[in-house]
Parts: sequence; structure tokens; C-alpha cells
Amino acid sequence: MKTNRIFYGWIIVAAGVIILSVGLGMFTSTNSLFVIPVCDSLGVTRAQFTFHRTIMTLATAAAMPFYGKAIRRFGIKKALFCGSAVLGVIVFCYSFASTLWHFYTLAFINGVFATAVNFMAIGVLVNDWFDDKKGLALGIAYSGSGLGAAVMIPIVSLVIEQTDWQFAYRFMGIVGLVVLIPVVLLLVKDKPEKIGLKPYSSPAAIDKDNKAADDPEAELTFKQALKTSRFWLLAVGFFFIAVFAGATNTHSTPYLTDLGYPIATVSLVISLFMVFLTIGKVILGLIYDRFGIMAGNIFIAVFCLTFPIAALLSHIPAFPWVYAIAIGIASCGISIPIPVIVAKYFGKKDYPMIFSVFTMITTIGPSISVPLMGAVYDQTGSYRPAWVAFLVFSVIISICMITAELAQRVKQKGSIKKTYRKGAI
Repeated sequence: MKTNRIFYGWIIVAAGVIILSVGLGMFTSTNSLFVIPVCDSLGVTRAQFTFHRTIMTLATAAAMPFYGKAIRRFGIKKALFCGSAVLGVIVFCYSFASTLWHFYTLAFINGVFATAVNFMAIGVLVNDWFDDKKGLALGIAYSGSGLGAAVMIPIVSLVIEQTDWQFAYRFMGIVGLVVLIPVVLLLVKDKPEKIGLKPYSSPAAIDKDNKAADDPEAELTFKQALKTSRFWLLAVGFFFIAVFAGATNTHSTPYLTDLGYPIATVSLVISLFMVFLTIGKVILGLIYDRFGIMAGNIFIAVFCLTFPIAALLSHIPAFPWVYAIAIGIASCGISIPIPVIVAKYFGKKDYPMIFSVFTMITTIGPSISVPLMGAVYDQTGSYRPAWVAFLVFSVIISICMITAELAQRVKQKGSIKKTYRKGAI
């Protein structure tokens, strides 16, 4: 392998940070800022306007398997370029929307192309460039979504305040095009082999890869993966993580406000939540690299079990802060684990397709849980039943994630024994 002063894979990681900062941090995380000004301007209800987010989410989920096939056929760079260009134009076009149907139509197109600048695309890209330190690389790249939100939310909020929501959409569309297109064209390379490199590997990682090559279960097609128990265990686990991650992101503020905390305190708690949602990705990636899949899954399970308990006890002043840390780290369970575990359990043979299906599952979760958690409050006058349900879900998540790793280990041991017997013969 050629040795460069800086391995180009880390440039890929930096590009991932920038892409997610714009694709998620700006295009997605700023949506709540437009609710009040758009509704007041068009004379529509909040439910009517925010329905465009549901349309977008469902379109994204439906398009993900097709993206898996498109990436495999055309390459990640072309997919990123196409998605970046379309999304920048769509966000710009929101500024001309004068009816709900304009928003709904644009939201559908937005959803179809959103996957191109989402966790899935960057996960596939980083997976191609790293065999070793993959968790760390993914953690850094994925932190871009939180960093972008932290930077762009106050900027976009100021733009809306100083001008109007139409100009803010145009501002975001232009920023998206000006930032994303050059980054994709100049920095992104599909695979290291295209520029005479190999994926980043240490001697220990190479040794592991050699052992994996002897394992017939190491490289599976999508159809073969569907027949394994660990695929379905992960599907259930990731779905329930997405369920609580989406719901709590929306309902944490009203819940803490209902408990009587001043808005300044609530804002600080939510800020702490976002901080740990960002640094938690790097921490989790390091754990996967240093201590393995089981340690990472246990780490997620601990915080999944902690956050609903802390939420139920949040009438006690110390517990909102515990809740913020726990839910921030637990929510990382729908980002870092998917690319790391999919590569480990199913290999690279059909990686984009398998990855896209898991990402689709995590996209569907919030589309169900966000309105359902609101309905629970409307019917009962309390979020308490939702927290109890999330505690049950967390137990299911813990069982699924840990059992999936145990099933993987059993498979590996069985494959090693078969290989040894063949060699002996």
C-alpha cells in the first residue's frame, strides 16, 4: 500500500463532515424554524404544514433500496453529486411555494433525493475507505450533522428574523449548492483503488480480514442476509432505536416545559442533548474499534435503558441533565452501529443494498412515533405512558443487539470449525 503523509481516507472523512453538515445539519435540522413564519404567512395550521415532513420521510424510506442499487451500479460520487444538486435547487424552490400543495410536491422530490446526502451515502463511502479505525472514521464523519445544526440553526434563524422565510430558503439553497457541489467534485473519490490506494488497515486488521476470507458467511448477498437471524434481530433493534430517537427529538422540549422548567433551563438541557448526540458518535466509534461489537452494543443498551428512567424522574431537578446525556448517546444507535455492524456481519458483497434497507427501517420509525407520542399526550394529558413504552422498547433493543452479536459469534465459530476440518482432510 502506498504511504502518504496523510491517508486520503481522512480527506474523505472531512468531506463527509461537510456534506452531513449541510445535508442534515442545515437542510433538515432547521425545519422547525419555518413552522411559525410559513403558517402565519400562508394562513395554514401547523399540522397541515408539517405534513410535508411526513411526505418527505415516507418518500425517503421508499427510495432507499433503489439508492442501494444505484450506488452499486453508478458509484457513490455520482449519487452524491446528483442528490446535492437536486436538493439545493429544491430548497431554493421552497421560497416560491404559495400553497400547501407546492410544499407537498417539493417535499416528495426532496425525500426521493435526500438519501444522497444522508448517513447512508457517507456510511457506504467511509466503509470503502477504511478496514481499520472504521468506527472512529464514521464517528467523526457523522458528527457533521450535529456540528452543522449547531452552526446553521442560529444563522438561519437570524436570516428569517432579519428578512423573511422566503429569503431564508433561497439562502439555504444557494449555500447548499456552493458548498456541496465543489466538495463532491473535488474531494470525493469512490474507492481508494481508483487513485492507487488500498483501504486503511493496520497489521491486526489485515490479519482479521485474512481470517474472515476463510469464513463463507463473511460475504453475503442481500437475499442470503435476509435468511439470517441476526439480520432480523438488528432490524427490530434499529427500528425501536429510531422510534424513540425521532419522538424524543420532537417532544423533549414540551415535556420538560410541562414539568415547569423555565425555557432557559430547557434550552440548556436540549443543548446538552445535542452535544452528546455529536460527541457520542465519536465515542461509540472508538468503542467499536477498540473493544469490539459486543462492547459497543452493551454501551448503547445501557443508555437506552437509562434515558426513559431519567425521563420518568425528571421532576427531580438533577434528572433532566441525566436524560439529556443518556438520550443523546442512545440516539447515536441509529447512525454509527448500522455501517459498522452491517460490514462486520454481512461483508461488502451487497453492502449498499443491505445498508439501505436498515436505513429505510430507521426512517420509518420516527414517522410513526412522532405523531403517536403526540397522540398519547392528547389522549392522556401526560407523556408518562410513552416513557414507560420506551423503557419496554429499550429492553427489547438490548436483547436484540446483544443476541445478534452472540449469533454472529456462534456462526463464526461454526465456520472456523468447518474450515479447519476441510484443511485437515
